[in-house]
Amino acid sequence: MATATATTRGFAVRCLLCAEEDTVRVDVHDVHTFHCGQCENEFTADDVRAEMARWTKLLAWLDTTPVRRD
Repeated sequence: MATATATTRGFAVRCLLCAEEDTVRVDVHDVHTFHCGQCENEFTADDVRAEMARWTKLLAWLDTTPVRRD
């Protein structure tokens, strides 16, 4: 019987640290830590959540600003 040998999976996202696209990998055995193949740094799911929270606040603020008409 064949067994799965894949241990990583890539996603089309940017690295939080170097902003390189398509280099982030996650080990399917430890799905809470991400690794960037470009800068070789690691970051966690909590780091991503924190970054998303900052962007969410900015987007919410933008939604409340009046539309500028030139």
